[in-house]
Amino acid sequence: MKIQKLNWAGIKLECGEKIVLIDAVENFKPYFPVLGNPLSPLYNFSDKVKADYILFTHLHLDHFDFGVIQKCLKPNGKIIGYKKHEKEISKLKQNYILLDNNEMYDENEILFKSVYSLDGIGEEQTAWVVAYQGTKIFHGGDTIWHNQFWQLGKENSKINFAFLPINGAIVNFQIVGLEYSTVPVSLTPEQAFNAAKLLHAQKLIPIHYGMFATTLYQPTDTSEFILNNFSEIIQQPFQILPDGKDLI
Repeated sequence: MKIQKLNWAGIKLECGEKIVLIDAVENFKPYFPVLGNPLSPLYNFSDKVKADYILFTHLHLDHFDFGVIQKCLKPNGKIIGYKKHEKEISKLKQNYILLDNNEMYDENEILFKSVYSLDGIGEEQTAWVVAYQGTKIFHGGDTIWHNQFWQLGKENSKINFAFLPINGAIVNFQIVGLEYSTVPVSLTPEQAFNAAKLLHAQKLIPIHYGMFATTLYQPTDTSEFILNNFSEIIQQPFQILPDGKDLI
């Protein structure tokens, strides 16, 4: 399996001749009023990627890009979706397979599994486990801390790479009717390292950080010092993977 980091929470998996996209987003403009303009250049990939499978953890537009689906999904490609997203997925007019929590789908030697996840503001969300020829990844979207990481680690052995959010964002979304809270809506660095440890992942690959910060969307400190400190304390290896770069 060849793995490439895309923007924000997005990744691309090459499984032999098959391409899998997870949370692949190129157009963040709908969220600019809240998230602000990107703090680093966006990686443009949609003109050169043709995917056999597209997955997304939830329907927030920084994880679900209709334009990427339209441009990148091959004519005979499939969306692998969470069953609770059926209403929205059916509107896309694409081939799709729906999975419930702990349900698996196997095709072209690629195993897809939907597993428990918890969104910070009450939206339906799943995490994905994808395995191919001895390599297994976990993708947690923008999950918050929850009490299922212990069980997920027991039920999904030999995870090589856990892609987990680390920016621990505090949000002020009263403009859309959400009361203000000082509790982070995604994993903090400390929580992400602990989650990766409980998943028994060989490496944590941080996602969902470093690109956006405003008074409405306030991320926590994700400096190199912070990450190295938690890695040492929790004894969980990690690797920083810049957007557009391959995991080696």
